[in-house]
Amino acid sequence: MSAATETPRKRRRWPSVLIVVVLVLAALVVIAEFVLRGVVDRIIAQQVEQSLPAGATGKVQAHAKGVVIPQLIGGQLDEVEISSRKLTIDGIPLAADVTARDVPIDGKGDVHDVDGHVTLAAGSVKELSKYSPLFDRLSLVDGGVELSGKTAVLGYDITYAAKGDVVAQDDGKGITITPKTVRITNSALGLKVDSIRGVTNVPVEVCTAKFLPSSLRVRSLDITSADASVRVTADSLPLNEQGLQTVGKCS
Repeated sequence: MSAATETPRKRRRWPSVLIVVVLVLAALVVIAEFVLRGVVDRIIAQQVEQSLPAGATGKVQAHAKGVVIPQLIGGQLDEVEISSRKLTIDGIPLAADVTARDVPIDGKGDVHDVDGHVTLAAGSVKELSKYSPLFDRLSLVDGGVELSGKTAVLGYDITYAAKGDVVAQDDGKGITITPKTVRITNSALGLKVDSIRGVTNVPVEVCTAKFLPSSLRVRSLDITSADASVRVTADSLPLNEQGLQTVGKCS
């Protein structure tokens, strides 16, 4: 075979070799993306678990959205979804789904535009009664709650159940329950009233800030007889133990 015919064949091989190289590199990038995504997600979840407020326990899952490699090069993750099906805070079980943006990969600084939902099952909500001396038990009903407790009327001890409206407070640090319809539950007294002084239309404030990092605020509630979903937001949230473990307080 002459050199004249061999050279064109070698030249024809170059495009094929380049295509193979490009495909191999693309496969390596895909593998690296897959591996790095798993590592990044686990690191974020572990960091959140370690930074939960004192008295809080639970497993956390995290997922960084988009292509991870260029975000890592840029120093921050565009959007991260964080969730937990089984969190326990101060003995109260709940679930949480949170989206955060501009998450620094070095764990320093703040995340922004935090928006999430905290869900409490009907069985969990009754535990909130221990934070208010004004009622003994709290139950969920569609669109609101039912408070039960006892009071004295003309020297008689009576027990009552009052259905109430629930709204988020303007400062986002708590919720306000306003009892409306009232019924007497110890029927032996033969009382028929729909209003009890000191109960009906008297707002009951419940501080939710003590359960959440101080930067988070309660914005709205969606209540059914099965569960209560609370929307929480923050313009920025420090991504460190102090920022996540320091819970808020009500005046």
